[in-house]
Amino acid sequence: MYYQPELKFAPDDVIVYLRKSRSDDPLMSVEEVLAKHEGILDEWSDRYLKANVPEENKYREVVSGETIADRPEIQKVLKLVESPKYKAILCVEVQRLSRGDLEDAGRLIKLLRYTNTLIITPSRTYDLKDEYDRDAFERELKRGNEYLEYTKKIMNRGRLDSVSHGNYIANVPPYGYDKTWVMDGRRKCPTLKENTEQANIVRLVFDLYVSKDMGVTNIAHYLDSLGVKPRKGGEHWSPAFLKNMLTNEHYIGKVVWNRRKRITTVEDGEFIKRSYKAKDGDYLIFEGKHDALISEELFYAAQEKRGKHHRAKPNTKVRNPFAGLLYCQCGFAMSLRTYRKDGVERAAPRLICDAQTHCKSGSCLYDEMLVRISDILKECIRDIEFKIGNKVDDSAELHMQLIKSLEKKLQDLQAKELAQWEAQADPNLETRMPAHIFRQLNDKLLKEKNEVEHALRKAYDVVPEPVNYEEKLITFKQALASLYDEEISAEVKNRLLKSCIERIDYHRERPQLIRAKSKKRVTVNGRKLHTNGLKTGANWTTTTIELDVKLKV
Repeated sequence: MYYQPELKFAPDDVIVYLRKSRSDDPLMSVEEVLAKHEGILDEWSDRYLKANVPEENKYREVVSGETIADRPEIQKVLKLVESPKYKAILCVEVQRLSRGDLEDAGRLIKLLRYTNTLIITPSRTYDLKDEYDRDAFERELKRGNEYLEYTKKIMNRGRLDSVSHGNYIANVPPYGYDKTWVMDGRRKCPTLKENTEQANIVRLVFDLYVSKDMGVTNIAHYLDSLGVKPRKGGEHWSPAFLKNMLTNEHYIGKVVWNRRKRITTVEDGEFIKRSYKAKDGDYLIFEGKHDALISEELFYAAQEKRGKHHRAKPNTKVRNPFAGLLYCQCGFAMSLRTYRKDGVERAAPRLICDAQTHCKSGSCLYDEMLVRISDILKECIRDIEFKIGNKVDDSAELHMQLIKSLEKKLQDLQAKELAQWEAQADPNLETRMPAHIFRQLNDKLLKEKNEVEHALRKAYDVVPEPVNYEEKLITFKQALASLYDEEISAEVKNRLLKSCIERIDYHRERPQLIRAKSKKRVTVNGRKLHTNGLKTGANWTTTTIELDVKLKV
């Protein structure tokens, strides 16, 4: 029988982590699995901690993810254990924490080891300060990763076999279809059935594109004018969505496999996962069990038209220094537009909302944005230089001083409590204080001690990250200097700006056209008269740019 070592902490000091795994019963829902495991852990805590772990200390992972980075709840747990308040993580088995690669395993081991956090399962408690426990914990994580890789291989083989028999195995059906199930012998197979209302829109899109020679942008505007709404609840149709629709083989009764692919690349020492659409011929196509919505002749006519109107893909390198930073008030990103003809610049570059057709914000000149951002960076540099020159303590330092003060106060109270007990235990009755006085003093001291301990736990929970202002100053100056340096590429400028700025939210009222009235002289019966008329010229209202910049300081 497994021996549970004595645990010298309260249920408040324990975090419960729950997650459904591939090894669980596939017929059970996520909620059912988590409830079952929660019951097991509650029974354990009742037996060994004499009470249940409070609800606010329970974290339930409801999203699927292979790595720590893909699972938000485990990230919260790992952030919490940095505080000395929490002594242990309680879970049904070690592999629930992670079945990721060696990098994830190493991160877990290092973090839990140096925060002195126990990992408790109903069958064993792991103390990573002990080399034998650490070795056993590591072997459990590796075994979980091996099982994950094996399971993925088997599942991918099964998916490919299912698709090759014409089944539709994706969760979300293409626009124009609903997902359904049909019997193939004794097997229940997933497939598609026509959604009449949406299917008519699909046929209309192909007809407009091929027969009426309309582009996807004009088709999107036309569908908006008809009052037709996209399936996902958006207000307007997207040209990108229509492009995908026009190349979707499901509409001619086919099913595809491996069309969307993910690759991992290394950039500046960082592993970056990207998803991309495979080219024609790089993915598998099979006959589906569902009915086609359009004829193959119409579908391939659309593909031929796409070939004739093919545009060369733009340079994949970053051309906009504000890419990934600048967002319009409507939530869409701002793109850099250049206006050239035959290699000659027709107008100055502008930053425009990607949804400007439906957005009410006005655009701005690229140079205007450069001026505003450079002014913000200059002001921030002045603030940093002031802090360095005047040796202003940052919030992390002030916070640590508060923690040290609370720790000192707690030590004094503990010493005072010990002194009171020693005085009460004095065998000399003449120097011993009366029992009722001792109880009053002890109750008062315990109350004060509990208040200090509570304040200390809260202080540990919100410790800010320390700021190295010398490094920040160098980073901000480099970003500022790069803005107007034409020899520095937009990609490098973008990287430097991202090291200083987290996000820029943009708002600008769209300018209004003003036509001013003027008096014109006309001759009537030989007499010169004045009449009101309109000037041939027109003026535009000027509007200011409003920016909300979140800096990394």
